[in-house]
Formats: sequence, structure tokens, C-alpha cells
Amino acid sequence: MLFIIITLIIIVLIIFLTILLLPGMAFFNKMSDQKYNADEKDLLTGILTTAISSKEATGEVMTTFVNESRKTMPAKIYLPNKDNIEQIESGAQVLIIESKAGIAYVIPYQQTIY
Repeated sequence: MLFIIITLIIIVLIIFLTILLLPGMAFFNKMSDQKYNADEKDLLTGILTTAISSKEATGEVMTTFVNESRKTMPAKIYLPNKDNIEQIESGAQVLIIESKAGIAYVIPYQQTIY
């Protein structure tokens, strides 16, 4: 008898969670989420966390989106590059030219103020 009562309580809890609680949580998330508003510069720049020692070597770049979330990804030097860049040191700010198969192809970047 006790087993049947416990089973019924569990079933009632599952029904409560699926019918009442989950739609309420979805509504709360929809109302509380902030709109994503990023500057294009923030999406295309990053900082090397691991140096790129040659044109064939792979480093790591970290990007920051809207000063809140960070993403790291493998990075290689973009080829061809007009300055014939051979290596990029760790901590350097870089411009992400393109991303293929999860690898960011980068060149050094110096921000200018107008």
C-alpha cells in the first residue's frame, strides 16, 4: 500500500513539473533575457592566450562578447598576409579574418582612435 502511495505522489509531482513549472520557467526566461547588442569590433577581435610560433603552428585566441562571455578557440596566422607575418606573441590583440572548421585565422590588430 505504501508503494502505491509513493508512486502516486511521484506521478503527481511529475505532472506538476511538466504542466505548471516548465512553461512558467520558459516565460520567465523570455521576459528576463536581455537583447544581444554587440559592436562588430568586439566580435572580430581577440587576444592570443597561446602564441603562434610559425605559419604552420596553432595558438589559441580568446574573444569577449559584450564584455560578459568569453570564448576560446584554436588560432592560426591568416595566409596570405601582406605583411608576411611569421609569428604572433602571446597577449597580442588580433583581428579574426575568418573561421573555418573551428579554427580562427588571425592577424595582429592595433586599434586606432578617430
